[in-house]
Amino acid sequence: MSNVVKAEEFQLVDQAGRIRSKIYISDEGKVVADIFDSAGRLANRIDLHKIQKTGPAPHRNALQNKKETLGEWHSRIASEVQVSPSKLHVGSYKLYIDFVENNTRASAKYLNEVIEISGEIVDVSTKHFGDLHIGLKGISNYTAEVICHFAENLTPEVSNLKPGLKVRLKGKCTEYVNKRVKIWGCQIL
Repeated sequence: MSNVVKAEEFQLVDQAGRIRSKIYISDEGKVVADIFDSAGRLANRIDLHKIQKTGPAPHRNALQNKKETLGEWHSRIASEVQVSPSKLHVGSYKLYIDFVENNTRASAKYLNEVIEISGEIVDVSTKHFGDLHIGLKGISNYTAEVICHFAENLTPEVSNLKPGLKVRLKGKCTEYVNKRVKIWGCQIL
């Protein structure tokens, strides 16, 4: 009995329906695998037709000799947030308390997830060198414990925000460092 599957292309799709990789035969007749990042951009192309002498195939970035800048990374995260549905809705107080009480459990629940956050603004920063963020209240009435970073194209919207306002936004939770929860690629809902 033969285990042959005939197809022009195989696609691997994540839970949100985004293509993460595809395997196909190129115009030159070579078997090729394309790997895509979470925003749908080509991250790596591997020629599977090459004969490997030893060991696994080395990772090669599709854009060789070009490293991603912080601005490019932030734009990529903002694009990911825009197309991804939020997995959780949480208040800034609860988000911060979860990390303080049990960092391991909170990391498993929130890190690298697109989430919706509600909270009161404590701080607004719209500096011209790309530091565009607001700070939301955690347990302190005066210190921002949830830092929400925005892409530069949202400067007009963020400039109109003032401390004391309650906001709801969507972003990707990336880290808990220096007693602050960091959210990147934020959008005001």
